[in-house]
Amino acid sequence: MALTAGAILPVSPDARPGYLSWPLLALLALVPVGVIAAAAYTGRHGLAAGLVAGLAALAPGRLLLDVQFFVNGSLTVRPELYRPDRLLDRSGVAAGFWLLALGHLLTIAAGLRAARVARELNEIAGSDGGPRRWRLVVPLLAVVTAVGLLMSPVLSTDPYLLARSAFDGPGVALAGYLLLAGALPIAAVIGFSSASDGVARGTLGGAAAAVFAVAVPAVVAGLVVPDLHVAWGPVMAVAATLLVLLLTPLATPQPATAERTDLAGEARVPGLTLWRAATALLAVLTAVAAVIGALAPQLAGPLHTDSPARLMLVAAGILVLVPAPFLLFPKTARAARGLLAVLWAGVVLAGTAVLSTALTASEATGLGGLGGPISYHLGAGSVFAAIALGAAGLTALAATVTGVVERDDEGTEGPRANILVPVGAAAVLAVAAFGTPVFTAADYSPPGLWSDFDTSSWGLLTAVLVVLGVLALAVRSRPGAAAASLGGAAAVLALHVAELPLVGLALFGGARPGLGFWLGLAAVVATAVAAVMAATGARTVNTQP
Repeated sequence: MALTAGAILPVSPDARPGYLSWPLLALLALVPVGVIAAAAYTGRHGLAAGLVAGLAALAPGRLLLDVQFFVNGSLTVRPELYRPDRLLDRSGVAAGFWLLALGHLLTIAAGLRAARVARELNEIAGSDGGPRRWRLVVPLLAVVTAVGLLMSPVLSTDPYLLARSAFDGPGVALAGYLLLAGALPIAAVIGFSSASDGVARGTLGGAAAAVFAVAVPAVVAGLVVPDLHVAWGPVMAVAATLLVLLLTPLATPQPATAERTDLAGEARVPGLTLWRAATALLAVLTAVAAVIGALAPQLAGPLHTDSPARLMLVAAGILVLVPAPFLLFPKTARAARGLLAVLWAGVVLAGTAVLSTALTASEATGLGGLGGPISYHLGAGSVFAAIALGAAGLTALAATVTGVVERDDEGTEGPRANILVPVGAAAVLAVAAFGTPVFTAADYSPPGLWSDFDTSSWGLLTAVLVVLGVLALAVRSRPGAAAASLGGAAAVLALHVAELPLVGLALFGGARPGLGFWLGLAAVVATAVAAVMAATGARTVNTQP
């Protein structure tokens, strides 16, 4: 009730909501409460506890988002609660803020109690409810949702409401968004790992309700508020969360029908051959879109301005295309799938660099030139580069689901690859390589992970997280699977290193190798050594009687 009252009352005396948002905010707050009450009343205590725990997992992040009103509300991008009509250096808080903060604190307190109930119910259940083919899909969707929340909530032409992403915003709000982004995958893992089906459903449902409370008002603001437009971030978060909610009931164990099918208790996932074909098709579409995006004009304007990273995008497209046909042959399908589960990150790495150049140049529209104002618009190349990024994400999702189906259908028993030393070295080197510039040149400020964070930095962040994930999983994988995924990681690292000849030397004739180049080469070597060791182990296993 505190969250509902906080939505009705103003959060600041200096600004009003951008639209009549309190009915929507009240609905988003009260619907989960009603479901929790109904579940508790009907004796479904696991569902009720899970819902509260899921809501509480994201409550600290939401609390920090609201605390930004107290620190400096003029820097917030929350048009559903706060839209200034004049230039403000600072702003105060009103009763609505205190009620919102109280609501989040009460949610956290209730979540602590619900977590104890959920743990007791999981202990009573005694098992994990059997295999669920959606186990790797839900965390992946949670990561997509988290990325969406970190992006700008709206696009704005309002001079008093400057839209910005989490990384460009104030520190308290950034901390809140980072807490949300970190808590989402954790809540997803806890949810799908719960032995109690009610707790599993509830945890995912509660986290989804919290995401809707953050993202849906921003989408509505972009639709109805003058001078504001819908941004991709909240749309992506809402869409991925809806997919999670659709998967959750499908994956509920159904013991009563266990005799009728060998897939009882799991989502009805299509056959392995179909998933492999779908992954191959998406990989081909990704490659074609990447090549077109690289070769077609990225900008339409008076001057010829193409991204220097276009050759990197061509190389990334080729890397994704090569394994695709091998998915159609049973003997090579596993290795090809393992490669594609990693190589898609190369398209994101290069595609964001291409889009960064185009977006930066398009921002020059309206500035004065020798012949009058300059007018740039995104060209066909930028559109296809953006399509390639989306297709790469779908390829990753399809490859992940295919891997889950492979493990369910063919089993996971067998020895593990003994590659801990080279994998550990590769992990350290990979973080350092992606965090330092590959080349240096005069008057050039490279995008980074730790500073100068821009559109290209999202590609760097995606690539390093994918490589680290592959390295972490490789030590627990069978040798053949580890060799394939490590080969893909080595290729992504090599693509990053290739930025020197493909971008640096093409853009700056005097470009010199930076620290990231040498660290990247070392990471490629370490990863390749681990892949060879895993492949050798796979051959040894296959030759044993």
